[in-house]
Amino acid sequence: MDEKEIILQCLQGNLDAFARLVDHFQYRVIAVACNITGDPEEARDVAQDTFVQAFINLDTFDLNRSFKKWLMGITVKRSIDRLRKSKSFIKFFKAYIKMTPMVQNPKTRMIEDSLILQDLLKKLNAKERSILALQINEGFSARELGNIFNCSDQATPLTKIPSR
Repeated sequence: MDEKEIILQCLQGNLDAFARLVDHFQYRVIAVACNITGDPEEARDVAQDTFVQAFINLDTFDLNRSFKKWLMGITVKRSIDRLRKSKSFIKFFKAYIKMTPMVQNPKTRMIEDSLILQDLLKKLNAKERSILALQINEGFSARELGNIFNCSDQATPLTKIPSR
């Protein structure tokens, strides 16, 4: 059964069909929310809010569009709302990271790099983290991100990041 058929079943009141959508997308939703909020517990709460919102508004979903992108848009908005409500919304580059000397052991260096990356991500604002998370985790293009965030693809911070 394809995604559109499952959504049509949901619209007819089939809760088992919606449970299938949740099962299919829950880990992606949690991953994106965690990248934005920086907190796994908050991410699980955001995921719950996201699926409730999706269920309530499923009748507004355009079957000709991507459900995943629609759902990720809800996830981003819910994550940002959660950050604003918790007053932990981080200002862009509020503090600077103290760089540590290079370590020779590759495993130790990888752990240090990971910690530095986490600190850097915390210094981005929620919108910038959202854009980065959707591009890296979900492979969204600058144009798709522009549509989600209601801005041109040239205006997304992603266009200023060198490609891999």
